[in-house]
Amino acid sequence: MENWQAAVVVVISLVAGAAMLVLLQLSIALRGTRAALERTARRAHSAIDAIATTVERLDRATAGLDEARVRTLMESFDSVVRTVSQLRESTRVAAAVGAAVGPAVGAAVKAWRAGRVEDGDGAKHRDAVD
Repeated sequence: MENWQAAVVVVISLVAGAAMLVLLQLSIALRGTRAALERTARRAHSAIDAIATTVERLDRATAGLDEARVRTLMESFDSVVRTVSQLRESTRVAAAVGAAVGPAVGAAVKAWRAGRVEDGDGAKHRDAVD
């Protein structure tokens, strides 16, 4: 065997050894990836089963509802929303009226009490204004 042939055999051996190491690492990485994918697949299947069960329950629950009942329900809900909005507006107006009238009533009571005088026997009466 000539020198160049021996060199080719050595180079091929080195490449084959390196390739074997790369293939071994690749095999280990693929096993880990496979295990992770299997765990993820099991979780995904259980999640899909739970979603399917929920959808079936919703289908059964809504099967008894026809379009007229749903429309009536939505109209009733709309009526409740309008009533609450009107109540909120009425409360706002009442609060504004109370804020405006309250000080006037307080001033009137204070003026009424200030206008009363006490006579000698402890009885209170209004001063006669001529």
